Amino acid sequence: MENIPQEKYFDRELSWIRFNARVLAEAMDISNPVLERLKFVGIVSSNFDEFFMVRVASVPETDPLLLEIYQQASSLIHKQQLYFKELLVHEMEGDGIVRVLPQALNEKQFLFIKNLFLTEFLPLLTPLAVHEEQPFPSLANLSLYRIFELTESTNLAAARYALVEIPKNCPRMIMLPSESSHAFILIEDVIGLFAQELFLGFMIGRQGSLRVTRCAEFTIDEEKDEDLAKLMSEALRSRKESRVVRLEIDASDDMIDHLKQKMGIEGHEIFKSEGWLDLKSISQLAFQPGFERFKRLAWIPRPVLEMTEAGDLWGLLREKDLLVHYPYDSFSAFLRFVSTAAEDPDVLAIKQTLYRTGNHSPVINALEKAVEKGKQVTVLVELKARFDEERNIEEAKRLERAGATILYGVVGLKTHSKVCLVVRREAAGIKRYLHLGTGNYNEKTAQIYSDLNLFTSHDEFAADVSSFFNLMTGFSSPGHFSKLEMAPYGLRRKLLRLIFRESAQSSPERSGLIIAKMNSLVDKEIIDALYRASQKGVQIKLNVRGICCLRPGVKGLSENIEVVSIVDMFLEHSRIFYFSNAGDDEVYLSSADWMPRNFDKRLELMFPVEDRKNKKELIQLLHHYFKDNQKAWGLSPDGTYQKKDPAGEKKFRVQEYLCQKALENEALHDKQLPLDLKPQRPKANKNLQ
Repeated sequence: MENIPQEKYFDRELSWIRFNARVLAEAMDISNPVLERLKFVGIVSSNFDEFFMVRVASVPETDPLLLEIYQQASSLIHKQQLYFKELLVHEMEGDGIVRVLPQALNEKQFLFIKNLFLTEFLPLLTPLAVHEEQPFPSLANLSLYRIFELTESTNLAAARYALVEIPKNCPRMIMLPSESSHAFILIEDVIGLFAQELFLGFMIGRQGSLRVTRCAEFTIDEEKDEDLAKLMSEALRSRKESRVVRLEIDASDDMIDHLKQKMGIEGHEIFKSEGWLDLKSISQLAFQPGFERFKRLAWIPRPVLEMTEAGDLWGLLREKDLLVHYPYDSFSAFLRFVSTAAEDPDVLAIKQTLYRTGNHSPVINALEKAVEKGKQVTVLVELKARFDEERNIEEAKRLERAGATILYGVVGLKTHSKVCLVVRREAAGIKRYLHLGTGNYNEKTAQIYSDLNLFTSHDEFAADVSSFFNLMTGFSSPGHFSKLEMAPYGLRRKLLRLIFRESAQSSPERSGLIIAKMNSLVDKEIIDALYRASQKGVQIKLNVRGICCLRPGVKGLSENIEVVSIVDMFLEHSRIFYFSNAGDDEVYLSSADWMPRNFDKRLELMFPVEDRKNKKELIQLLHHYFKDNQKAWGLSPDGTYQKKDPAGEKKFRVQEYLCQKALENEALHDKQLPLDLKPQRPKANKNLQ
């Protein structure tokens, strides 16, 4: 046991930075088209925005680890910016995607930009003076600002500063008239070019750009006898004044020193940039129309044919369970489920949780329609879904106005489970149908997030889901479920029992096997249980996309544990847990990662997949994730990740394989149809490079 490291767990925050390093590696992979790489550069910036707002802001300022977090984050961001500026920008220019600086504008472009500034931008701009004797202006979180050095012609020695916020409702990149390229100029350059219109009577000296990141965490007293939506709205307003945890800036040293003093920030909180601030918004070029030859060919999710072609959806679900895998399968499967329920005169009630939905959500539309049709609609809306709080408040009020019963969950807990229950009156009596999933009811993320969904009408599942909603909406105490397991009341305990059982059944002749896929692994009780199982000879294969605090491959501790992470075109988001159980396989899906917050502070569900065909499909899927040798990274005992090397093996990329499989299944189905019934479906690109 002397080889066991003193520290058995990797630090959570540093592990997250390593995950973002894997995202950056995807941005630097030249096998990806240029705008696909730009997209991943933007994801790195977006990830860091949330990391600083949430994770860094939660680390005590006295914690010695805080400085190391800043140093490692700064190093990775510098690497990202250097790659973007020195390599990716030049490659984009070679493809005709060119940023034009103010001094390089031709006459036609100059007149175009001047007119745009005077008519569209100038009325929106508000200069903010920085006074020596007054408090520094309150800068909006993640907003871009232009900073100007100003002097009066009568007193050139007395320089002062002013700020101008870049309007968020204006495009960051403005396409310019050009015959030979996709030329654009950044809006901050336009404002800088015509800033004299804002500061009449002053001479403009040096300029720069800056952006602040504020702490986004807040606490609310949910036990107050007040409207929760109102409390959340007030808390969101307070977020705008919270502590600054990062200043990104492109400006002269004396400007930076002045801001550091006025804003009261530390040196390690300042992140210098050169000419390209906020690469997240720059990456929106990757999503603009007209650049198709520079992008990865889009994948079109395929319809779930059994559902789309079923004349009687309820009859289909009485006959079998259906497993649906986004984004290979289309979100239209769930929309068919909820829309059919809304229109069906025999449906009496719909009960659903909502954590994150899209703008103008068709799910909300279907629930509104159900209310109009006289159904009893109950929606459990999570107002504390981070960064979606305002949208969820609006959606909740919209459904409430329509006549739905809106609830905000259990005090002190986030409702993170994904479940929809349909209650229908049939000839044989009341019958319940349900959907359980690993991801959100969001049609946009369902096109880019990998998630699993189960549609079933099994009575035991339905009874458990009814009990779950009774617990949420009434005074029912958490009781025993037949099939489901629920956090925070028993999910960790259930998983610990399953891991222990695998250990107890493991022998030299037949070792146990655990394969689990999740976003993050942080919980130390679970990690310790996995260590003990490894020491008992259980083979453990973990697919952990992001944070992993478990240290694998250590002799005497975790030598039977393998950890891989896959970063590819779709965000791996599903949670699948497999236990071999001495040959009597068990497979579970869940909304929960193996983290303390999921086990202790959230309402989560884990549910078994019992249909033999679906179970076999999920076990094969898990094995496929460990065959990937193109987009997979292996975690080493020292905490570093190494890209898997095919080393003579046949190349295998799991997401590409799943797209191809979806196309083949569709083609096989269509081939079996009579000629006059063959549908005209949208073509899906097979080439995903």
